[in-house]
Amino acid sequence: MLFGALCTVALACGAAPAGAAAPSPAALAAATTPADHEAIAKAYLSEARSLEKLALVHRNLAKIYSEPGGKPWEAAQVKHCRQVSADLTAAAKTERKLAAAHEQMASSLAK
Repeated sequence: MLFGALCTVALACGAAPAGAAAPSPAALAAATTPADHEAIAKAYLSEARSLEKLALVHRNLAKIYSEPGGKPWEAAQVKHCRQVSADLTAAAKTERKLAAAHEQMASSLAK
């Protein structure tokens, strides 16, 4: 029963984000035009959305594991899932800040 619930939550929340990837170091080093920086910002936003989806999966897993009547090991899973969710949320915020910085760079180069 628990396995089925976990699978449902994971799939419903998009546990396997579609190919989001942060920009490569080469792309960052080569960025000189507004279009370059806009593409980098878009990649960072995509990565942030993927991280947010994974954070939601772990938040929902923590809720499932914390239901009354659970097994003793589930308490450790609740703590783990909450920490993973918090870490992923923090990483997503960082990705959004990087996207905003590159949007600003694109804007200042367009002037």
